[in-house]
Amino acid sequence: MVFRPAPDRSRWEGLAIASWVLIVDGALLLWLLRRPVNGVSFLLLSAVLLSLPLLLHLLYRTWGAFTLEYWLDRNAVRIRWAGECVVVPLPAIRQIISDGAPPVQRSLRFWPASFVRPLANTNGEQWALYASRPPGDSLWLETDDGFFAISPAQPDLFLAALQEHNRLGPSHRLKLGREQVSLRVLSGLEDRLGRWLLLAGLAGVLVLFGLLFVAYPALPDLLIFHYDANGLPDSIRPKNALFLLPSIGLAAFGVNSLAGLWMAYRRQPTGAYLLWGSTLAVQFLSLLALFSLIR
Repeated sequence: MVFRPAPDRSRWEGLAIASWVLIVDGALLLWLLRRPVNGVSFLLLSAVLLSLPLLLHLLYRTWGAFTLEYWLDRNAVRIRWAGECVVVPLPAIRQIISDGAPPVQRSLRFWPASFVRPLANTNGEQWALYASRPPGDSLWLETDDGFFAISPAQPDLFLAALQEHNRLGPSHRLKLGREQVSLRVLSGLEDRLGRWLLLAGLAGVLVLFGLLFVAYPALPDLLIFHYDANGLPDSIRPKNALFLLPSIGLAAFGVNSLAGLWMAYRRQPTGAYLLWGSTLAVQFLSLLALFSLIR
């Protein structure tokens, strides 16, 4: 049986704000393409690039808010959120609590779907919210390993179905844990090193474009890109050819970030770190080449 959560207005708010971020980014990019290259252009590009983490966060949380469901059978309660599934075996549930929940402060870090989040505790137990209502209005599944808050839209029907499945008994034993049911776009952001490498790659893109945008107005229209063995210039190009170097850094960041996220999803963190680290190496070499051409 599948039980939908109680209605959550924040999922529509998250969708609306994510749409506005996309519209504003599109307008900034259009303005950027139509104006001369200078420091203001760098600010516009920075605004677009820095909005990407916010946009990914909004899209992921909104996706989760729209896909939150509770699947119940004779073996377990499966809590589905975005691309993951938390399995709570029925025999592991000691009791269901509907009051006495701990207070939870709202945080922009966990918005939309403010009541889907881990909770800190001092006893080493796992406390997690997978609800669309505050903890006091949710059902808490108590197990030996922790507590899980859910908020089915029809709690009485859910409890009746759970009791009926309990009477039938499990057809096979399951372990309390998580399953991945589809691609989790942000799986590489679960560990601190992965987050820092991705943020460093984004910063590298900003440094490359920032250096070029600031220096661009003062550069001559034609630049020497290469010298032959005798020290004579053999490659002279317009200065807009310099954009190839930061574009290489941007392409490396985009391709390696996506490939690294795929590696992280496949539980191959070393490969993900190598890809994200190679982005920084490519950007460093591009920065050296850019310095040598504009100095």
